[in-house]
Amino acid sequence: MIHILVFNIVQGAVCLYALLLGGRPERWIAVMLLAASLATWLVPFDPSTSFRSVDMLTLGIDLTLMIGLIVVAMRANRFWPVWLAALHLLALGIHGVRGLDSDLMPWMYAAAAGKLAYPMILILALGVMRHRRRLALYGRDPDWARSWGGARERSS
Repeated sequence: MIHILVFNIVQGAVCLYALLLGGRPERWIAVMLLAASLATWLVPFDPSTSFRSVDMLTLGIDLTLMIGLIVVAMRANRFWPVWLAALHLLALGIHGVRGLDSDLMPWMYAAAAGKLAYPMILILALGVMRHRRRLALYGRDPDWARSWGGARERSS
């Protein structure tokens, strides 16, 4: 289970980086990723039965994370959260494949779901790096986009 330890160390380091040096979108997503990981860690695991069918608790955690990622992607003045949400949508699709194909090997279901977390963490790290770069170049980096309707026009 060394790969789980490595993942937790890498994710913890990147999320700490985002919490300390990121803007609000980076910090929000770091908190969401950490909360989802903690919640998933609390789901009971039994090697003889896990990944043999869709785990509804894990699916609920992933759906909740997806909603949060979509909200940040829609509001953030950044493009990278869209990519993060898209990758997580693939993870949700893996649950759907498991639900539709009972012949899917449990190890394949587990591996596919787990491997998508690594590029998600990389995208978060790159998002923080780009935020820091914009701060250095321009002195500011607005966190949130203006409202969807734009600025209201004043009637004369």
